[in-house]
This record gives sequence, C-alpha cells and structure tokens, in this order.
Amino acid sequence: MKSMEASKLISFFEEDLCIFHLRSRKKMSVLTEIVHHLAVNNKISDEHFIIEMLKNRESLGSTGLGNGVAFPHGRSLAIKELSVLFARSASGLDFDALDGKPTKIFFLILAPSDKGSETYLAILSELIGLIQKPAKLKNLFEVTDYQALVKILEDKDL
Repeated sequence: MKSMEASKLISFFEEDLCIFHLRSRKKMSVLTEIVHHLAVNNKISDEHFIIEMLKNRESLGSTGLGNGVAFPHGRSLAIKELSVLFARSASGLDFDALDGKPTKIFFLILAPSDKGSETYLAILSELIGLIQKPAKLKNLFEVTDYQALVKILEDKDL
C-alpha cells in the first residue's frame, strides 16, 4: 500500500472532532465520551450502537497498541461517512494497552461498512506509521489545539 500524502491525511481531521482534554479516566467512559462527541457533531446516527460496536471490538483485543496510543475503530452501516476523531488525555489512562502503559492519545476511526475500505485502511496505516516517529509522538502528547495538531501531522521534519 502506498503512503498517503500528509495533506491528504489532514483532510480527514476536523477541528470540531478533536478533544484536547479528555475528562474520562477509564476505558469504557473514554469510548462513551469520544462517541458522544461524534454524535453531538452529527457524524453518527446511533450513539449507543457505535459504543457497543467499539466495546465488542475491544473485547477481541485492545486497540491500545502501546507507546501511549490507541486506535479504537470500526465499520458499520450506522456510520454515514468516514470520520476520524483525535483525543488526548494529558495524564493518560489505563486502556488495556499491549505494553501496560497509560494511553494518552486516541485516534477513533469510523467508516461505513459498505464503502471506502481502502481509505479507512490507508488512514490507519498512515497514523500507525506516524506514531512510530518519537518526535511526532512526543509532540502529540503535548498538543493542545487544532493548529498545532495540523502542524504535527503535516511536518515531514518532525
């Protein structure tokens, strides 16, 4: 799979779909908080259904990949369009990460199950590549506004 351009990746992020100060302290309440944020911004039609879908996905294995980052994700007909939500917890929380460390950064990726699977996988792949760069990861841990997030995602030198 070829790499996505940074400008293309950033096109999937919206200022309204960023939470720079998560309130939740526990795994399930984080899922509820980030899904509720999507519902408030009219990105999903059935909040309860999406939360249950994400909980079921987590029961198969944590999407907390370690290094302080989690990628809760799913596909469903209840999702109107591909949506990416960025969320940050300054102190981190227990998300059953594979390395057992607190999770600070969440990229929620939701897509319709009937279309766009290549884009969905490309975004996931691009973000996983991004967090493997220590400088980018460090900056993500500290980001507090949308403009700074855009800069981190776009900057090739970070």
